[in-house]
Amino acid sequence: MSFDLGGFSITASTSQVMLIIFAIYSVVIVGFGFYIKYQSKKGGKDGLASFLTGGGGLGAFAIAMIAATNSMAGGTMVAAPGLGYSVGFTAALVYYAGFLTAAYGLGSVGRKVAILRDRTGAVTFQQLLGLRFQSKKVVGALAITGAFGLTFFAVGQITSGAKVFAAVTGSNSYYLGILLTIVITVIYTASGGIKSMAKVACIQGVIMLIATFSIIGVLIANNVEQYGSVQATMEYLGTAFPGAIQADTGFSFWNAMGTALFAGVGLGAVPHALSVTMTYNNHKKLKQGVLISCCVFTLIQGIMCFTGPLTRAINPGLETADYTTIFNATNLLPSWMGGIIFCGIFAAIQSSLAGLAMAGASMLAKDFVVDCWKPNTPPKTQSTINTAFVLGIALVATLIALRPSELTQYMINFALAALAAAWYFPVLVGMYWKKATAKGMLASIIGGFASYVLFYFMSSVIPSTKAWWTSALGGVHAFLPAWLISLVLLVAVSYATQRDRIKLGYFQVFFCEDYDEKYAKIDTLKD
Repeated sequence: MSFDLGGFSITASTSQVMLIIFAIYSVVIVGFGFYIKYQSKKGGKDGLASFLTGGGGLGAFAIAMIAATNSMAGGTMVAAPGLGYSVGFTAALVYYAGFLTAAYGLGSVGRKVAILRDRTGAVTFQQLLGLRFQSKKVVGALAITGAFGLTFFAVGQITSGAKVFAAVTGSNSYYLGILLTIVITVIYTASGGIKSMAKVACIQGVIMLIATFSIIGVLIANNVEQYGSVQATMEYLGTAFPGAIQADTGFSFWNAMGTALFAGVGLGAVPHALSVTMTYNNHKKLKQGVLISCCVFTLIQGIMCFTGPLTRAINPGLETADYTTIFNATNLLPSWMGGIIFCGIFAAIQSSLAGLAMAGASMLAKDFVVDCWKPNTPPKTQSTINTAFVLGIALVATLIALRPSELTQYMINFALAALAAAWYFPVLVGMYWKKATAKGMLASIIGGFASYVLFYFMSSVIPSTKAWWTSALGGVHAFLPAWLISLVLLVAVSYATQRDRIKLGYFQVFFCEDYDEKYAKIDTLKD
């Protein structure tokens, strides 16, 4: 018995072996969640602050794995190979600029964040900016836009997990795949918080490395066996599939530029990347974490971009491009290794989904409910509210994922670009420009987010405006004008509202690292 998946099949025995290995992996990571929960209760550190930041005590490797796995996710293990298979290597390579993510998110902002966290008592990045501008409205705008974008980002991860599970178990198992992806991730995330996520991320990062090198190794070996050499493989692809090796992304120049920008630096400014900056208390650990994260990301993302065209050289008949990695795992490798790769794919998806759920829930629970609405909420109640939002985000994302897009990467692109348009300049400028004002921040956040959503529908969804966008604007990526609008609004509105600018004093702490420690805590936000 075998499952026909359009261009390849999976035997029942292979499926069973892979599922057994996956079951063992799932039990292990869920067990970590409950163990961390038990340890937190035992140590009296079961509050929301510990849940979100781990007390600021995560090590370099844990920081690196959270940053790397959050950035890669289903886009690396499923979407990038699928895009490379269907469009070509250079189309997937456009997203490779994302290796800058960890360096920006942890480097540009991270060092300052740790200092500010300790001196202000903040437990989320949005709370820091709220303190900086003394505005609940800034916190609320960040929370709402962030939660919206992260929910759609999560849809891409859930879809990836469901597609992979369906491929391994049979094409009718998509909805079961959704359920398992959600349930396993939510259990270990909601139970153990950031510490559980860190432990699991270390396991997941190692599994992803094993899976990546196994896939590229077997692809090279099979292509050499079939064509005689890697060079001969490239020559074949140059004739049969020119997009595989030609510098042709299938995008216009400005579309490709916009894609590279939001993938390369946008991820470093979105909530689930920035949340990592709240988890360390040693700058040496941060530097080590940045280095390790960049190395891991560069290796895995770069190699997986290559796998799409190399797979097409072996099997040009895949009907579903997002099944590229699964084909390699089930048809080119032993069943037990296929099981490890299966776990590696899910590891990438679940780690990112966990980060998305954590960041989105913290925005709504801590930043919106507690900081903006009910500041006197008891710590235990805060934890309960946060858990409820983790479940709520997972539910909404699941409902949207019931109707998946053809290429998972497109859903991820929408969410990531919307977040980058709303957050990039407010985060960077808000932390480093003294003349920025609360009204400027609000205008930038709302304007960047709204303009991207509008431009996206005009350029990609509505037929009449899509044609005009292509002919009149050369197909420029919707992110670019939205990104610039966000910057212009931030600067212009800030200069126009200088009378409202927060006086320095305590807030000098945001602009230097040796400010007097007697200005240590601020407990409330003023509007």
